[in-house]
Amino acid sequence: MTFQASEASKRQRNGATYAAFTAHIEHLCRTDPGARAALRAGLRRDLDHPRTRPMHRLLTPRLPEGCDDKTAQAHYTVASLIAAQPRHAFSPDPEGDEDTADEHEAAKKQAPREEGEPDERGTSPGPTPYGSSFGATLGQAVTAKGTSMRMGAAESRINLLTRQSLRGIHLHLPAAVNQVRTTDASIDWEQLLADLVDWPYQSGRISRRWLQDFYRITAGADQD
Repeated sequence: MTFQASEASKRQRNGATYAAFTAHIEHLCRTDPGARAALRAGLRRDLDHPRTRPMHRLLTPRLPEGCDDKTAQAHYTVASLIAAQPRHAFSPDPEGDEDTADEHEAAKKQAPREEGEPDERGTSPGPTPYGSSFGATLGQAVTAKGTSMRMGAAESRINLLTRQSLRGIHLHLPAAVNQVRTTDASIDWEQLLADLVDWPYQSGRISRRWLQDFYRITAGADQD
């Protein structure tokens, strides 16, 4: 197996694990109000803050084995952001009770590919996106019908986010997510988690993708 093929396989496994993690957090928030409150309390907190202590019981079994603090912080931040959504965001999922419990283990055994990307993943450099970037989400928030988000506000937000250090991106994301929640744009939690995990090493590449996605979507709307 070549190095590129090995890296592609690793990214696929990571993507499956991220999907299982975010699905589990959404299921937990939907079915356990106490867990949701504990996760929400960790918003903008680091791993050692007293308010995050109840999160350790909920999240530690779901973290990648042997992960470092930066990777753990990415998972804690996304879990808190998901939990901070309004209660109505967690729609009933009658089939999810049985399925979600096995998602984490299933993710370790299979790595789903995105349509049309098997060959490209083996040759393209850098991290492969698993879904819609947060830049795309902000762009969709601007272009959504009847949206309350102005282009200027969204552009200021995306420029602020893409200039941030690792600590800064964790601190500024909650306000940006709150902005998006005023619109019909949906957030790809799996992709956001992937980007936060890679931020310490690939912040320039991720920032560029966020900006490009944002301007591609908003430019298209201007032409309509």
